[in-house]
Amino acid sequence: MENMADALKMAAAFLSFLLALGISISSFSQARQTADILIRYSDREYVTQYAEDLRTTTRIVGRETIIPAIYRVFKEYYKIYFYDASGNPLELFTITQNGGSPISVNVIDSTDQRYTLGSNRQQENFIMALLYGRNADLKDEAGNTIPYDDFIRSLNTGNSRISLPTNGICDTILSSGNKFEEKFGVYYPSQAVAGAGGGTPTVDAQTTNELKMRVISYYLQ
Repeated sequence: MENMADALKMAAAFLSFLLALGISISSFSQARQTADILIRYSDREYVTQYAEDLRTTTRIVGRETIIPAIYRVFKEYYKIYFYDASGNPLELFTITQNGGSPISVNVIDSTDQRYTLGSNRQQENFIMALLYGRNADLKDEAGNTIPYDDFIRSLNTGNSRISLPTNGICDTILSSGNKFEEKFGVYYPSQAVAGAGGGTPTVDAQTTNELKMRVISYYLQ
């Protein structure tokens, strides 16, 4: 009887531990979801209040603002352009098509047809490799680490060849001392936008049923 009582106590203690573990995991998951929601809400409130209501806005930002925006490019239908202090395109990487000359690219575009990033993991790896170069922590679909060169080869399977900066743009364009003027714009892809690639599109308030794309332009100060 004494052994049975001890066994019941141990079973009760184990069940209590499992229950506490489950509650802890659930709490951490909810906290992370809440943080993500707050970040997205804050960003969307800024864009809605200024970019949509006032048509345009600018502010001076650093890498702490730009890097999170880059991470959301493939998740929230973005385009992000970079320019130098004179308004000239600031090269992020290059693309070579059909054996031609390398084309300088100053935009991170979730809809660019010149390269295909099929899975969420490949999109994340692309952003990581662009930001951190050979220091990027790249993973395959199973979560195993993959070499930088192997990832680059996986991108270059068609007629386009992508060349990313091996040091990453965090050490160059987004160095800790660099500040950028940020300009928001929203446009509808079905409409022709004057100065696409060279300016910040504005909102067409008359079009309400089309899918909008957010455009962010960063000008080096």
